[in-house]
Amino acid sequence: MNKKLVALAVSAIAAGAASAQTANVTLYGIIDTYLASERGSSPTVAANKVSTTGLVSGGISGSRWGLRGSESLGGGLNAFFNLENGFNVDNGSLGQGGLLFGRRAYVGLSGGFGSIQMGRDYSPNFWVMCNSDDSFGGCLNGWSAVANMGGFFANTLRQNNQVYYKTPNMGGLTASLAWALGEVAGTSSGSRTLGGNIEYKNGPLYVGVGFSDQKNAAATASNKQFIVGGSYNFGVAYAGLTYIENKDTAGNKTKPLIGSVTVPFGSARVGLQLAQSKSGSAKAQAFGLLGEYDFSKRTEAYAVYYQCKNKGLVCVADGNTAWSTAGVNGMTASLLGLGVKHKF
Repeated sequence: MNKKLVALAVSAIAAGAASAQTANVTLYGIIDTYLASERGSSPTVAANKVSTTGLVSGGISGSRWGLRGSESLGGGLNAFFNLENGFNVDNGSLGQGGLLFGRRAYVGLSGGFGSIQMGRDYSPNFWVMCNSDDSFGGCLNGWSAVANMGGFFANTLRQNNQVYYKTPNMGGLTASLAWALGEVAGTSSGSRTLGGNIEYKNGPLYVGVGFSDQKNAAATASNKQFIVGGSYNFGVAYAGLTYIENKDTAGNKTKPLIGSVTVPFGSARVGLQLAQSKSGSAKAQAFGLLGEYDFSKRTEAYAVYYQCKNKGLVCVADGNTAWSTAGVNGMTASLLGLGVKHKF
């Protein structure tokens, strides 16, 4: 009797393991937080001289946990999904406006035709920004001027109600097209976003271009964004350059240009970023320094200094907070931060 029970138990465990292997589900996450001293100063307005110290979540990477998985359906066809929650380490609250899976939530199919997915996920422009910014501490961190000065219109960083198609990899070349439904009653184009990109990755070289067109609710005007960027790993250093053009529904244009370089030293890295954004004669300028040290493949410590100056355009030194906003002409904002990042 006992032998039969043992055999049944072993069979159940084996069946469960086989099912899990077929489903290929992975639990993963990042916990990242930093101690920040942030300042804003104006030579003419005393009230704009502020100083704040606080603990902030998501420095180099947004804190998150997620589930991703895939299943082989036969004939080269696969199903896949990703559910990713963002949270704030400093107070335990949900990120992305309190959404349960605010970072990513989609399901899709892939095969020889490429891949198609549906749900909430990053836009095609995001991937160009991410890959061209990869030389400054990773993809669009909290201090990256590509995000902070490049700017995202509503629903263009991550897009709700998105249908996303990506071609197969053709010798390093891929293309993507995304349609995010606006779901405005009585119209098919109100608040909808169309976007796409073309990317080339081959060894140390990356080059990408992307566009986005987002209609207002009445479908009478659009927020438009064009981006071109690239990065190259020279071995002794790696560098990135990004140029963006934004045009809002009122016709206002901004043109950010961001360059960065990172030099590795064994388990450590030091990065420099320079940026400028223009709108007519108005501009904002920024520079940043980032140092990273890897204790292991999963844990690192980092230090950052970032500064931006408003010369007619509002800018922020730290996109994770409102403490370092240079909101008036002539104002300078800065950040000094020390943090730890752990992956699991």
